[in-house]
Amino acid sequence: MRLLTNTFLLAAFLFLPVKVFSQTPQEELEKIRRNYTQSLIDSNNESDLLNRILAGIPPETEMSDQVVVELHQRYPFNLDNIKKYMDSIREDGSWADINYNDTKRSGWDAKKHADRVLELAKLYHAEGPSCTWSPRFSTVIHQALDYWFRTKPVCKNWWYNEIGIPKTFGPAFLLLRTQMRPDELKEAVKVMDNARFGMTGQNKVWLAGNVLMKGLLLDDYELVKAARDTIVSEITTEREEGIKSDWSFHQHGPQQQFGNYGLAYLGEMSFYSGLFAGTSFALNAEQQSILNNLLTEGYRWIIWWGYMDVNALDRQLFHNAPIHKALAIGNDANSLKKGSAPADVSKLDAFLNDNFPPQSSEEASFTGQKHFWDSDQTVHRAPKWMASVKMASERVIGTELVNEDNLKGFYMGDGATYIYRHGDEYLNVFPFWDWRKIPGITSYETDAPVPSPRKYGAHTRNESAFVGGVTDGRTGMTAMVVNRDGVHARKAWVMTNDYVLCLGAGIKTDSTLSLTTSVDQRKKRGELSYFQNNRWHTVNGTFKSNGKALRFYHDSTGYILMQQANSVAISEKRSGSWSDFMGSYTPQQVEGEVVSLYIRHPKESPASYQYLILPAVSAERTASFSTDNIHLLCNDEAMQAVEIGHRFYITAYQKGKIRLADNLLLEIQTPGIYMLSTENGTIRVVASDPTHTQSSLSLKINNYDLKIMQPSDQAPGQSISVTPVISAPSVKSISVDGKKDDWAQIPVAVCGLIAPWDGAVKDRTTFSVCHDRKNLYFIYEVSDSTIIYNNEKTEASVGSSDRIEFFFSKDPAMKDYYCAEIDPHGKVMDYHAKFYRQFDFSWNFKGLKLGTHVGTDSYIVEGSIPLKSLEEMGVISSEGEIRMGVYRADYYGPKEEQVIWSSWIIPDATQPDFHIPSSLGVLKLR
Repeated sequence: MRLLTNTFLLAAFLFLPVKVFSQTPQEELEKIRRNYTQSLIDSNNESDLLNRILAGIPPETEMSDQVVVELHQRYPFNLDNIKKYMDSIREDGSWADINYNDTKRSGWDAKKHADRVLELAKLYHAEGPSCTWSPRFSTVIHQALDYWFRTKPVCKNWWYNEIGIPKTFGPAFLLLRTQMRPDELKEAVKVMDNARFGMTGQNKVWLAGNVLMKGLLLDDYELVKAARDTIVSEITTEREEGIKSDWSFHQHGPQQQFGNYGLAYLGEMSFYSGLFAGTSFALNAEQQSILNNLLTEGYRWIIWWGYMDVNALDRQLFHNAPIHKALAIGNDANSLKKGSAPADVSKLDAFLNDNFPPQSSEEASFTGQKHFWDSDQTVHRAPKWMASVKMASERVIGTELVNEDNLKGFYMGDGATYIYRHGDEYLNVFPFWDWRKIPGITSYETDAPVPSPRKYGAHTRNESAFVGGVTDGRTGMTAMVVNRDGVHARKAWVMTNDYVLCLGAGIKTDSTLSLTTSVDQRKKRGELSYFQNNRWHTVNGTFKSNGKALRFYHDSTGYILMQQANSVAISEKRSGSWSDFMGSYTPQQVEGEVVSLYIRHPKESPASYQYLILPAVSAERTASFSTDNIHLLCNDEAMQAVEIGHRFYITAYQKGKIRLADNLLLEIQTPGIYMLSTENGTIRVVASDPTHTQSSLSLKINNYDLKIMQPSDQAPGQSISVTPVISAPSVKSISVDGKKDDWAQIPVAVCGLIAPWDGAVKDRTTFSVCHDRKNLYFIYEVSDSTIIYNNEKTEASVGSSDRIEFFFSKDPAMKDYYCAEIDPHGKVMDYHAKFYRQFDFSWNFKGLKLGTHVGTDSYIVEGSIPLKSLEEMGVISSEGEIRMGVYRADYYGPKEEQVIWSSWIIPDATQPDFHIPSSLGVLKLR
């Protein structure tokens, strides 16, 4: 007999509420039109916090970024500008200050005409017949429309013709729908006809959005529905381009596009989330969740105090871009809230409160570390600062040059490292940059022009697969092999809440040019100083130091060179032009002050570096900071390893051995990035495969072989956490009664089992263990929404129940081992076994005691085994170690195959199997 508890779940699913929409198709269209036009008018709301922030920023005079264009459409109505448009329009409907023959592919000047028509239409719609300038206002709008319809300007860049112009005129047409003459409406539809379904990613969404506006103009329900379906078809994480599994966004191939296409995608989709709310076109729960996660699990990481990380901008290095793009995400968060559940609304509000004034704290509430494994990028967020590292690999394109955007950004994916306290440290610094000294990169020291990545993907790939990061969510290590443009290097970053440790090794080139590593290059804010002879000295101009390990300080940031190096510090005024790197800008010289710090590398042999960046500190703290607890164990072409506290960070570029401590020898058999932490005998390992090619990582810890398998539900390059060595602390005694009261002060040994063959995250299991020198005690706490068991009396009947399991092995090869499988009510199937699967079910554990408790959606199995019994079995080594396996079987349905198998250590098996050596860990008796 099989009993299924919690059958109320099925009944609950049967009575889920279903939204019923009773509107006719025409009523639905009218509601969507009203939502659309209302959103256009509401965007100029002066009381909105984000609009007030925007209004405090002088409007841009040169724009080619669609996000900035749409932000400017949110500025409160500028009546002075509108009066100028009305006064300066010519008889033919054109404006003299617009170059309608412009040939630029980016920042096309003729588009200003469409922008002005939309601005006029919004004010006219908002004011109505009572508008101060009516009927002259209406005449000007029709003049401007007629000019465009008559002359039909065309851009050399397809994007403007098919996306940009229809996307700008479309809302204006909707606002003026009832005011347009039949001939004007016909011409308006021709403009919208330039957009058709097609393409991929964000371009596909833009085109479909334009078709949707055409459908609303024509009152065509089926066309609107087809456009809506096309738009929401892109709300998925399963495409090569679009939202990735790490919640980054790719377009133009495998390339991070947070600040460009991804931002446009989020803006469009959040708009449609609000637009369709309350209609049959509304997003479903899964689609809404994907969009919310893109913002809260992706974009939230790259915004610091209302500024977007430079590493997220990619090619769009526009004036004030970090501010504008962050504000755009703020508007997206507000739009998403309209269709979101309360839990997601809370997260979206938290993002808004963290980044836009008035902030309630000087410390960020959202902290931690994330490595974006699909995009080769790492972000670390401490309470008072943020750091970001962007890399590139054979898999991931580092940057692109399109439409004269990013003319000098060739090195932007070579380990660019930005440190933020206020968020504006690099705001508008680009005209004054030495583009071969982007912070964090290693490149040539030369006055020759920076190489130009003319085609995205070509000439920009780093010819190395070894690029990645490992993190436990709080701290971690990021590393890359640079093999690009003749430069070779091993670069690594260790980020903690106190500092960023930067390591470099194997730095060389076949070129006759010298190489440098840029420590930082940013806007000057206060003095740049160096510490020598126990005092700070100000840098004016250029300061060169030969063979000294100096300390530098600037703008609440300390820099400590941890080895002798030839360093150069610069504090100077520079001039430059935005058009030097962004072709859409008018050539015009601007001036600014910059500080720069970099290391020169000798040519004779492979060079190395090691330095610390201390964000959000004082000059005094920088001068007195002790590096004694940072133990650099290795920094060469084979391995980079450091010990900080009781944690070891290791990047192994090849197989090798390293002694981490007197009692800890590590043999790495699979190159990768590893973190080891040791505490009270417990060893935790977090590992990742930076090549994204290996199904497992192998290493040896002392005499214990560990094979770390890639879980089926994790993407390649994602961090894998295992605790292969756990400890059993000594206690006075434990009452075996199925209650967890006695375990309050005993740390959990295994805080979650892994289901490697199922991949789904379902229920939680914890395992704790201790001893009192006489007995070994254990407790399993199991969450289970479908507890299944039977009332049969035989041991074999345990095999068809939910159950916990543990194995003890006499040897690493599992030649001789002992097993117990226990159901929620304490029925035991125990046996002696030999490899492979030779079972003796007549054997029983001597002295095994059990206590259980079954709740509504959980159960506890507590037990004890005499240590004497384990000694007689021969499973305790002379060092007090036991080879042990911890497992669980979770049935979720009546069929035999409806079971999820979970393990402490992921076994090296393609099908469920615990009876193999790779499923065992080590238990130490303390």
